[in-house]
Amino acid sequence: MPTTRITLSLNSKQSQRAPLLVSSSTSLDPTSNDSCRALVIKTAQSKLRLKKASRVFVAGTGKELINEFDWKHALKDDVVLLVSAGEEYVGLKKEEPKASDDDPTDMVSLRLGNPDCSIVNLADRATIDPLSITQLETTAHTLPGIIHAVAQPDLHPGTKFPIGAVFVSDGWIHPPLIGGDIGCGMAWYKTKLTPSQVEGEKGRKLAEKLRRVEGPWRTQQNRLTWLTDSSTSESFTCHSAGEEWDASLGTIGAGNHFAELQVVEEILDGNWKTNNTFNPQQILNEGEVVLLVHSGSRGFGGDILKRYTSDDRTSMRSSDPAASNYLEEHDRACAWAVRNRDLIALRFLACIEPGQESWDLGINDPNSSTTAEDIQTAARAVECRKVVDICHNNVEATSWPPSPSSSTANATSSKPRVFIHRKGAAPTHHLLPSSTTNPSHQQTQPQPLSILPLPGSRGTPTLILHPLHTHQNSYGLHHALSLAHGAGRALSRAKALASLPAKYNHKPDDLLRGDFVKTNAKGNKNVARDDSGRNEGEKVKGGVWVVCEEKALVWEEAVEAYKDVWDVGADLVQAGVAERVGWCRGRVSYKVRKS
Repeated sequence: MPTTRITLSLNSKQSQRAPLLVSSSTSLDPTSNDSCRALVIKTAQSKLRLKKASRVFVAGTGKELINEFDWKHALKDDVVLLVSAGEEYVGLKKEEPKASDDDPTDMVSLRLGNPDCSIVNLADRATIDPLSITQLETTAHTLPGIIHAVAQPDLHPGTKFPIGAVFVSDGWIHPPLIGGDIGCGMAWYKTKLTPSQVEGEKGRKLAEKLRRVEGPWRTQQNRLTWLTDSSTSESFTCHSAGEEWDASLGTIGAGNHFAELQVVEEILDGNWKTNNTFNPQQILNEGEVVLLVHSGSRGFGGDILKRYTSDDRTSMRSSDPAASNYLEEHDRACAWAVRNRDLIALRFLACIEPGQESWDLGINDPNSSTTAEDIQTAARAVECRKVVDICHNNVEATSWPPSPSSSTANATSSKPRVFIHRKGAAPTHHLLPSSTTNPSHQQTQPQPLSILPLPGSRGTPTLILHPLHTHQNSYGLHHALSLAHGAGRALSRAKALASLPAKYNHKPDDLLRGDFVKTNAKGNKNVARDDSGRNEGEKVKGGVWVVCEEKALVWEEAVEAYKDVWDVGADLVQAGVAERVGWCRGRVSYKVRKS
C-alpha cells in the first residue's frame, strides 16, 4: 500500500525530529478519529515526548494545518511538519499566495477561513460530546465566510459537520452544512380527538387503525395538484421534484422521522399569549389532542446535495451562478417538504377522524374519482388545522444583524445580507425564500413564531417553546435566530444498537407498548410540582403506544439514545432565548409499518 514519508519536529526545538510513514488509506479529515492529524499528534506525544501536542504547522511556510484541504495539499514526501503545544509558529513565514482573477474558485479563501469567527455555546445542563464541539469549531474557523456559529443544547456529532448547529456566512453558501434532508422539519396540527380517545386501551386500538399511510399517494397528476401553490389567483407555482421523488410525497421516511398524537398537558399564562400579531390558531390549549409530524424532502434533498457537492466542492460564493441555482432548488425542496408534512397529516386525519368528507382524499383509493378542486379543498382544510410548521434543515438569506421585531422592513433593507445555515436547528420566525433570483422577499421583515415544538424521544414529552427577541439576546443575533430542534442524540445509532437490547432482555416489543413503563399514577392532567420542585412532566417516561416494525429502529430511537429534553429546554431558557410555555405528552407514535 503506497505511503507518504514525512518528518515530524518540535515547533519549539526543531532539531528534535522523528520520521513517520502515512498510509494512503489514512483519512485527511481532521475531525475523524483515525485521521492523519490524529496520527501526527499521537506520534509527537510518543516519539517527541510532547504531551500536550495540539497544533501542526508546515515548516518554512508556517501554514497551520486546520482542515481537510490543508492536509491534502501539505502531505507530500519529505515534508517537515512542526508540532506545537499551543504556541504560535516559530520561524520565518513565507507569504501566502493571494487570490487572483485567474483563480475563479478562490482556493486561497477556502484555505484561510475565519479564525476570528464568534462562537456561542448555549449548552449548560445538556451534555455535549466533545467531538461535536471540535466539528463546530473546525467548521466555523475554516470554511470561508463564516462570521458567527451557535451550538444549540441538542448539539451532537455528524459525519463531518455537527447536528444542532447554526452557521452564519457572509458571501458564501455551504450546502453540506444543511445536509441532504433539505426542508426537514416539524408541524403541529389540531385534531378533534379528546384525551380519553388516545389513553390506555383506546390508544392501542387507535394505533392499530393507523394503516394505509405508507407508499405512494394516488397518481402523479394528483400529487402535482397537491404540490401546486394556488394561494393567489395571479400565480400558480408547482413544487414538484419530478415523478421519481414525488412518489414519496405523503410518507414519513426512516431514521428519526415520526408522526405522533399528543395531549397538551400544560399551557402557562404569560405575556406571550397577548401578542396581537399571533393568529389564535397558533395557540395550543390544555386538553387538546394534536398531531406532530416530523419529516422532510425524502430523497429529493439528498439528490440536490449530491449534485452540488460533486468534485469535493463544499462551498460556493453567493455570486456564483451555481449558488443561485442551488438556492432555487433548495427553496423548492423546502416547499416540497412542507406539502409533504401536510399530506402526511391528511392521511393520518383520514384514519383518526373517519367520516369527515374533508379527509376522504387521505384514503389511498386509486379507483376513486378525484378532481383538482377536491385536492385543493382538502389542502385548505389541512391548513386550517395547522398550528405551526418549521424547517430545521435550511439556509436562509436575511439582513444582519437582526433588528427589533417592531422595526419596519425598510429599516433592514440597507443592512448586509447573510446566509444562516441550519442543520438540526429551528428558526424562530417564518422563513422567507433564500433564492437570490427571487427579490420579492428581500424587503420583507420575517414574522416571529408564537410557539414551536421541542420534542424529546418517543417516550418523553414535547416542550412548547416561545422564542424571545430581546435586547438581551441582541434581537436574535446571539443565537442566530434559531433554537434547538429536539433533545439531540446522546448515543450514536451504532452505540444504541449495541448497548440497549441487553437492557431490555432483547425484547424490542416491550418498548412499543404504552403500558410497559407506567406514567404518573395521578392521571394525565396532574402537572403539579413535587417536593424537589421539578415539574411532573419531567418524570414522564413511556406511556406511548409505538408503531415501528423495523426492530433495529426500535433500539436506535429508544429513550436512552437521546438527551434529556428538559435539560435542553432549561438551557434555552437560561440563555434568555426562549420561554417554556407548556408541554405535551405523547400517546401514539408512528414510525413505520410494513403492511
